[in-house]
Amino acid sequence: MKKRVILSTIVSLVLLIAVVAAGLNAVFTITLMDTTFRTFSRTGETQAAELEQKLSRFHGKSTTFLDLGDVESVVAEYPAFRLERIKKSYPSRVELTVAERRETFAFRLGAGYAVLDEKGVCIDADRASLENAQTGGENVALIGFDFSVQEGQVAAGEYFPQVLAVLTEFSNVLSHPRANVKRVTLRSKGDASNRRADRFDIEMSEGVVIHIFNPSVLASEKASAALSAYLQLTDGE
Repeated sequence: MKKRVILSTIVSLVLLIAVVAAGLNAVFTITLMDTTFRTFSRTGETQAAELEQKLSRFHGKSTTFLDLGDVESVVAEYPAFRLERIKKSYPSRVELTVAERRETFAFRLGAGYAVLDEKGVCIDADRASLENAQTGGENVALIGFDFSVQEGQVAAGEYFPQVLAVLTEFSNVLSHPRANVKRVTLRSKGDASNRRADRFDIEMSEGVVIHIFNPSVLASEKASAALSAYLQLTDGE
């Protein structure tokens, strides 16, 4: 008799746990991928719609056990976007903010061009030209450099940190590098043991050329000083 009571109690307990688990699962199930997209081009709007459709695959998943890394991986399939914010909003939502990257720089890579955003992240590793596909015009050309890229990752190579530091300084002052900068050319003696004779030639839209000598040292500070002089030039100068 005791065994029957114990067995009955165990069965009841198991059923209770199953009912509670089912109830919790029903409550903590994703019903909305609440995604805010920040786009500024038709291409971005098209890709945002595709990405939103892909994110819908997470509907019905457990909010508790969802690995946000899986969501991040889906967003990473679109290198033209960056994930700015992601969090679980219990019991049934995941909130994301996804922003379109701005095409800014381009450099020769094989038979085409690699296109980077203002942070140096590669958006497209196989572009036919310097043309900015988002807003028209041309991206800032980086000439004479030997960089390597992977879509969705920051470019790498000698002088890339310095180029980025210089152009970030320009962006801070001029609102965006493409507003005034046309191209940045590396002038190098080719002597890896002595880079003091190397320089960046930065060609501005008005025809002014800014020289940054020995850019491996204090690149940002030199860019700031050069900009200060540039902004004081008269129209005639």
